[in-house]
Amino acid sequence: MEFEQDSKLTLPLFILNESLSERDVEKPDLDISFALDDELLTQICQNPAPDSSIAISLKEYELAPHSSEFNALLNQEHDAQITLSHGPLLSVVLNTHDNQTFVSPQMDMMPTFDLGDEDEE
Repeated sequence: MEFEQDSKLTLPLFILNESLSERDVEKPDLDISFALDDELLTQICQNPAPDSSIAISLKEYELAPHSSEFNALLNQEHDAQITLSHGPLLSVVLNTHDNQTFVSPQMDMMPTFDLGDEDEE
């Protein structure tokens, strides 16, 4: 996964319940989008030790429901965090005030950056 400063990352979210393992990855319940600012990029460019993880709270993000069933969620309190585990693997967890939890699939990520070292002509 390639990250670019000030770009937006959008990930699918699925409600965490007994049927999660049977869900179609192409049909999420929600999408979550957030800006990759300098501070967040610095935080997600870590690789935790095996058997450990890092939680990063998301301060600003947008939710887009794929079903009217989840439209009410937009007007409720909720919070989201990125979880990094060894690999590094990145996922997002969204918790609502009524104790619903949504998760994104874990994504392999090895950030790459354009350092501007190419020859300029």
